[in-house]
Amino acid sequence: MAFRDDLEGICGRVDGAFAASIMGFDGISVETVEHQVAPGVEVETLLVEYSSILSQVRQAADSLQMGKASEVSIRTEKMIAIARLLTPDYFAVVALGPDGNVGRARYELRIAGGKLAEQL
Repeated sequence: MAFRDDLEGICGRVDGAFAASIMGFDGISVETVEHQVAPGVEVETLLVEYSSILSQVRQAADSLQMGKASEVSIRTEKMIAIARLLTPDYFAVVALGPDGNVGRARYELRIAGGKLAEQL
């Protein structure tokens, strides 16, 4: 599996990206790449907490019969996280600084999503 190469490529093409990861909804990371230091942000802890939030979003969409959730973004003062669901058990996420290129992050996750899902 070349997850590390794929994640490093995504980070390298997204201005302001400081990390990318493939995570399970159980909070366990398959692979995480920290591209640059994010001041005041503990990336691993953040991703574990966000996996719980994404799981709740997915369950809410199902219970409200809104269809399957495919992408979620969370914006705070210190960072933006864009997550894209890959399979029923896994998602990919890119963490960016507040001035990062969100559109490019969404594009990169959409393009890489199929390849990453196949590798899982």
